[in-house]
Amino acid sequence: MREIFKNILGILILATLAYVVFVSFNVYQFTKTDESKITSEGYSQQINLLKEGLENAENNFSKTSIEDSSKNVGINFDGTPIVWVIELEQSQVEISLENIENELFDQGFMTFLNQDRLIIGPYIDKSSLELVNAFLNDNYNLLEQDIIEWKN
Repeated sequence: MREIFKNILGILILATLAYVVFVSFNVYQFTKTDESKITSEGYSQQINLLKEGLENAENNFSKTSIEDSSKNVGINFDGTPIVWVIELEQSQVEISLENIENELFDQGFMTFLNQDRLIIGPYIDKSSLELVNAFLNDNYNLLEQDIIEWKN
């Protein structure tokens, strides 16, 4: 019984030493980084920058703009939202639709390529597609495209 107790105590001491070495190594690594040299003023500057970013985001996405965009949402008879798309056919553009699709996707727009048609959307709010129209006009000199209701 005494031997078992000694062995358990020895294992516990070795585990404690290993933990102390582990913590010491991590403290040593931390002291070599730039984060260990930040003062309380540095932390307060970082917090102020985060607060400013949050305030900017709140201003950009204020409740009034959300309410204004929700007025553009239509509902079908079954309660599902009416969605809108822009359809481009290959005959309308000189550039390949794959290039336009990739560029729109990189800009954050939803796109679907279906053989010789590019479908941009669907979006619940038509104003999103007005941004697409402006993008197509600026980058590809395409006149304003018709925003149509998407029939699945």
